[in-house]
Amino acid sequence: MTDQALEAGEASEIRGDLGVALAFYERALSSAEPRIVAEAHFRVGRVAWRQGRFDDALREYGQAATLARTLALDNLKARVENGIGAVHYARGAYAQARASYAVAQELAGTDAVLRGKVLLNLGVIANIEGDLAGARDAYKKSRDAFASVGDESGEVMVLHNLGMVYADMEHWEEATESYARCLQLSERLGNRQMVANVLLNESDVHCAAGRYDVAVAQCERALAVYVEIGDEPGRGDALRGRARALRGLGRFADATNSLQDAMRIASRLQTRLLQAEVQREFGLLASEMGDREEATRHLTAALAGFTELGAQRECIEVRVELRALDES
Repeated sequence: MTDQALEAGEASEIRGDLGVALAFYERALSSAEPRIVAEAHFRVGRVAWRQGRFDDALREYGQAATLARTLALDNLKARVENGIGAVHYARGAYAQARASYAVAQELAGTDAVLRGKVLLNLGVIANIEGDLAGARDAYKKSRDAFASVGDESGEVMVLHNLGMVYADMEHWEEATESYARCLQLSERLGNRQMVANVLLNESDVHCAAGRYDVAVAQCERALAVYVEIGDEPGRGDALRGRARALRGLGRFADATNSLQDAMRIASRLQTRLLQAEVQREFGLLASEMGDREEATRHLTAALAGFTELGAQRECIEVRVELRALDES
């Protein structure tokens, strides 16, 4: 029954039903087989990470790692290290994330799926640090790894991230194509969380094209899914994205409310990147409302956050925004 619980939990997790998945994985913790208990701890940790419960995730990963060492389960040890790296990344500890990913990569061996996930995660860090070409190349290698074993769930994640990096490079046609393929696959696989991610990130493309009303609608659809599946980091991102689009429409009061909600989530979860992004959006909002002092305060705080995280591209952009304020 506990093996079946793991299978049922996996199917629920792929659909984005995180609460249901968690219940199945917790049932598997009662197994008399240590390998099943070890796997269940890892999966409980993975759900906790996806829900933004990072301390819980690290605790579960720690228990999985202890059992994996005792049982000589190298593949599980590698997956645990990859998961720990993802938690460090979420908290903005990129050096620690890279260290965990390096261990995972070493332990992955011939596991193409795990190699694909590690490459994907390394691409995410490269993107944040402003190495867009490096991120794109890592994502393409990741996609090749997933394709070699026909892993469509992995391909979904890569397509989503390729869409983001193409958008950052302002290659709008490639971004749109990646998002469209990702959305098609996600809907076929029933992955609601990824559907929401695509809707949210597509909103950036719509904002760049001045289609702010469409962007607001995309963010609100994503927000509804995140609330339904209990994805708090996703909800914070969607609130920030909605605020950006509302600012474009001149709906400043609504944008402010959305940003305040996003900041509460970012502070509670200690997601430093989201905190810096929200500060930046507060600054841009204050600038458009004619409050130069408030705009400078928020943008300066955002710059400090991005600098600490090593987010080079964002640092450059915020410095330009601060200079524009000085010259206005």
